[in-house]
Amino acid sequence: MAFKSIRSRLTAWYVTLMGIILILFSVFLNYFLSKRLYESVDNSLTVSATVVATSAVMQFNRSPLPGLDRLFEQFMGAGNLNKFYRIYDGSGNVGSRSKNIDASQFPLSQVAYAEALKGENSYETFLVEGKHSIRVITMPIIREKKLVNLVQVGTSLEAVQETLRNLRIFLFTAVPSVLVLATLFARFMARRALKPISRIIQTARDIGQGQELNQRIPVLKVQDELGQLALTFNEMMDRLENSFAQMRQFSSDASHELRTPLTVLKGQNELILSKQRDPEEYQEVIASNLEEINYMSKVLEDLFILSKSDENQIHLNCKRMDLRDLVEEVCKHAEVLAGDKDIPITIAFLESVTINGDEVRLRQMIWNILHNGIKYTQPGGELKVSLQDEGEFALLSIQDTGIGIPEKDLPLIFDRFYRVDKARSRDEGGSGLGLSICKHIAEAHKGKVEVESKPSVGTRFKIRIPSITRAANEQKL
Repeated sequence: MAFKSIRSRLTAWYVTLMGIILILFSVFLNYFLSKRLYESVDNSLTVSATVVATSAVMQFNRSPLPGLDRLFEQFMGAGNLNKFYRIYDGSGNVGSRSKNIDASQFPLSQVAYAEALKGENSYETFLVEGKHSIRVITMPIIREKKLVNLVQVGTSLEAVQETLRNLRIFLFTAVPSVLVLATLFARFMARRALKPISRIIQTARDIGQGQELNQRIPVLKVQDELGQLALTFNEMMDRLENSFAQMRQFSSDASHELRTPLTVLKGQNELILSKQRDPEEYQEVIASNLEEINYMSKVLEDLFILSKSDENQIHLNCKRMDLRDLVEEVCKHAEVLAGDKDIPITIAFLESVTINGDEVRLRQMIWNILHNGIKYTQPGGELKVSLQDEGEFALLSIQDTGIGIPEKDLPLIFDRFYRVDKARSRDEGGSGLGLSICKHIAEAHKGKVEVESKPSVGTRFKIRIPSITRAANEQKL
């Protein structure tokens, strides 16, 4: 339960890792220090044994050498078990020894004697009186390939063992203390490091409870991972706030667009049913109702297309095609509608450009823009259409000489239900969704739509669709 929070888990991981490191460090420190101390003792014994061996000249008698005890006391000290020596003859009998050691306390071992016969030094550890550990070197003196004497020099290991014992006590005390301090420090640092996450959680909770989408997390100047998280959260909230605003606007506009025809339908039907009417009057109302129903059907159909576009559920049936043929065909159909307003459609030039596209969707896009140009161009005006091969893109340009679009409205014309002149659009039967659909179709083909316009001069739409050349280059990359 206590390890559900990231802070607790980070602290546990940190302390566990540090504990493992300290334990391994303590084990290796104890091992290497012990090894070093024992090596130092052995080196000291070797030097002492060499001095004794050099001074001991036994001529096959068992009496102690005169002056050797004094030399040993001056060189090593005597009077206790700390340092001592013994000298054996070639048969393993004691010939001379220091006064502070008795041969009965530990005899010459068979292993040491066997090694001496080979001419090699041997090191042994003995326990004297059940509590004193001593370290002994047995050094052979060889003359004419014959074992003449054995020199044993020993020293107590009490100082070494006391040092190692103090080290262990220190480690057993220091390691837990360090881990306790590390735990407190780790919790403090984890709390400090994760404080921005707490702010993110609190901000998200406030937004969820109060729906205050304008709240943001303060971002520190230091752009570490948590700073990037705060920035990402704020960017997500910006998009979320914009999405909610667009949703509210979309719902408001959609309800407004559908409310008007429904009101008309209701009013006309109530009026026609208020009393007996002539058949001609019934036919007139039915025809008017049919117009409103067609308008609502168009709005709902466009909304359905846009909703599928938002969810990336529009599946394009793309195939290799020449865009010039499609543009020519749509322009011929549009000439019929433009002829009613005496608006010629001039094809400036059309270059052959091969693209990979959905013919139905592209036809819908081109028709919507041509239809808009015809609606907002006064009788006697003109529409110019051109198609240019830019290498990686096909550039389709549609320019009219209509009423134009004010500069302040240009960034908004692709928004849903947005109209520069709402009254005129409604009279023309537009739903305000055509340009939004055009934008989605272009983007679905990995292209884009741009617009240039001046009031009372006209509007120019530029549509760029990737060509087969660009698609082939992207596949190579």
